[in-house]
Amino acid sequence: ERIEDRGSQITFSALGQQAPIHAKEIWDPDFAKRKIIQADLTTRLPGLSINMGGATSIDITREGVDKGYGLKKLAEASGFPLDAMLFIGDAIFPGGNDYPAKQIGLDTVRVRDPQETLAVVSAIIACQR
Repeated sequence: ERIEDRGSQITFSALGQQAPIHAKEIWDPDFAKRKIIQADLTTRLPGLSINMGGATSIDITREGVDKGYGLKKLAEASGFPLDAMLFIGDAIFPGGNDYPAKQIGLDTVRVRDPQETLAVVSAIIACQR
């Protein structure tokens, strides 16, 4: 599917969620296509947050309901303070769906893909031993 209701957000996946990873990686490597879509949706959908995520997707949420909001809620519910968290994501740049984590002051690590995420997490675990 190209349009999914994920409960807290609507996600548009240009090639569909089941598209091969290789196809996703080459579709919009410089974010140029999604920046155009993002700009258009921002004018058409005032009062909503429009952010890029993954390799081909656009996430649409209520304004202010983003990863920063979710991380603050996680901190409240868990008692684990934001300043003790490390956020790992692939879209930690202005307009990216992971950028709100940086905006609320979390330490962040930007990764390219699931394999790099695994490498980062493995390195963190190795340092804790």
